[in-house]
Amino acid sequence: MKSTRVLDVLDLPHGRCVGTVHRPETRTSDIGLLWVNFGYVPRDGHGGLASQASDVLASDGVPCFRYDLPGLGDAPGPLPKVTHDFFPVVTGGSFTKVTVELVEAVCAREGLAGVVVAGLCGGAVNAIFTADAAKERVKGLILLEPELYQSEPKAADGTVEPMRLRAWLRQLLPADRGFALSLVDQALQARLPMEDVVKAVVARAVPKQAFNYWGWMRLLTSEGKYSRFVPFPRRAILDFLMSRSGLPSVTNMALAAIWKRWVEAGHPALVITAEGKLREIFFDRINAGMDVRLDTPSYVHARLPGTNHIFTTGGAIATVTKHLETNWKLFSRAT
Repeated sequence: MKSTRVLDVLDLPHGRCVGTVHRPETRTSDIGLLWVNFGYVPRDGHGGLASQASDVLASDGVPCFRYDLPGLGDAPGPLPKVTHDFFPVVTGGSFTKVTVELVEAVCAREGLAGVVVAGLCGGAVNAIFTADAAKERVKGLILLEPELYQSEPKAADGTVEPMRLRAWLRQLLPADRGFALSLVDQALQARLPMEDVVKAVVARAVPKQAFNYWGWMRLLTSEGKYSRFVPFPRRAILDFLMSRSGLPSVTNMALAAIWKRWVEAGHPALVITAEGKLREIFFDRINAGMDVRLDTPSYVHARLPGTNHIFTTGGAIATVTKHLETNWKLFSRAT
């Protein structure tokens, strides 16, 4: 089946969106697929993932839409000057209003019963917020590498907050510590001779990632540039850290609560993650910590081995597209 691409501009109350419509020659679904920006990346996605997947689904009769939200890609609008400042905008739900307006405008113009909202990383965050705010129109979620946690915290001078190693180690101790663990706890509180001098020397000799929580998580998940030099068993350490009960302190509670409600209400969701990587590990840990009930036929989680966070290695773009085709039955309704 053939499909056509058409450029589109929508002026909405909360900003202008510029997009591409993949319109099938013969429509077989009254549910469309709407892609939102992968973080701050333009609407075609990393390696053209959103663009290629839309071509394939449109050839199957599914109308697909890729839009740049205000300030991103071809769409005009204000953005933070520093890249790091962009992510709190996303994790705080600042794109929700304009995305809801986009959903309503697309559905009304195209005569659709609703759309499935899809995105990677920050796009997945935006999709979850949008689904909660437009329940009648959003018929499902496609979440690629969803982040259910907050962005890395920053100090007043704009640098990334350092990890307080001893405070972090103390948090790992069980609440019921017993005599031996109490001694360990006391030792972690004690100051060492020449501690400040040693810290200063080490800080100059060791990369900043060694004093940063996120730096260590990237090392353990082989996402950091120094990961290949880490000799200890990453998987064993991650399994230990993630097996602990409760939620990580960095959990995006508002987002995670919405996600829990969405899944447990039986709304369709397809999640695709890079196996063993940072987002998947946090996703699993937060789901467990919030006791999210995922044993529902409307939920599918595909884990892709041998790829990276943005799915540009290991043939992941083709694999993701195949998962979208295969699992579209989660969302589709005959016209």
